[in-house]
Amino acid sequence: MLLLDDKAVAAELTPAAALSCVETAFRLFAEGAAINEPRHRTATDGATLNVMWALAPTLDAVAMKCYPVVRSDVSQASIILITLFSHSTGEPLALLQGDLLGQRRTAAASALATRLAARPDSRTLTVFGTGYQAWGQVQALAGVLPGLEKINVVGRTPSRLHRFITALSAAFPGLTFVACDAEEGVRDADVVVTATGATTPLFPGEWLRPGTHVNAIGSNQPHSRELDRTTLTRAATVIVDSRAVVSREGGDLLANDFPADMAVELGDLLVSGEVARRDDADITVFDSHGLAVQDLVCALHVLRATESARNGIRVSWPEQSVGTDLAAASRTVAPSA
Repeated sequence: MLLLDDKAVAAELTPAAALSCVETAFRLFAEGAAINEPRHRTATDGATLNVMWALAPTLDAVAMKCYPVVRSDVSQASIILITLFSHSTGEPLALLQGDLLGQRRTAAASALATRLAARPDSRTLTVFGTGYQAWGQVQALAGVLPGLEKINVVGRTPSRLHRFITALSAAFPGLTFVACDAEEGVRDADVVVTATGATTPLFPGEWLRPGTHVNAIGSNQPHSRELDRTTLTRAATVIVDSRAVVSREGGDLLANDFPADMAVELGDLLVSGEVARRDDADITVFDSHGLAVQDLVCALHVLRATESARNGIRVSWPEQSVGTDLAAASRTVAPSA
């Protein structure tokens, strides 16, 4: 099997590749060609272990994603690991660092929802948050909004906000970046992204102007929400990645008493041809939580591309049958040929 870190992911899972992989994942899930198990959390003594998995027989792949959270002040993982197995043989194929992969597949899901639900002439994007996920969101949405001109950024910490805008301005010289407050940003936006650790709504839904699309990605706990109920009730379409997932951890719906069965799954929009937006004045919302099947397809893409380039660190697991002595079963780690 191959050991692949974020450098391998950065080289092979470009934002465009991530968008293609995520679209494939949602189609497989909607067509019943993949099984997705929602995130499970087990907590004790200040540590929480998160585990989720997916199985895709047509791709001959099984993926398990796991990560511990050991700090009480943040929900950020200490490290994310994704293990890929062959579905047909059980052979371990790869162990990938999943941090950058998670950023890019999360951003790709927002980009896909935006492509399906936002107005094609959208020019202004407002992003709540200045962290790791917010960067990925800007990068991905810039690729699917051809008319994008201006990006408003709402952040709590002035120094982080300044650094974030300075870095984005250098990376995207054709776009204008503006620091603003929440009300100015929402009222000015064609597309809004919430990528924060907030537990209460970031803005009142009355601020949204007709025609706005919202991507909410920051909440995956049933008690935490970035959106208020007004935002959901004003929406012509509320999109989720999975009703089963949102029913477990979708605080934006659960804490607002918004029934999951009133939402449409993103994959169903892809395979049914149903439209998310029927009028330029429609407000649309995508509530994103992330699926293990997205990780599976993205990880498999990285593995195949890395194998073609003959890169990565290869290890032989398992090398010996159960019952052999430990010396004979010792592992040798070396670059692949």
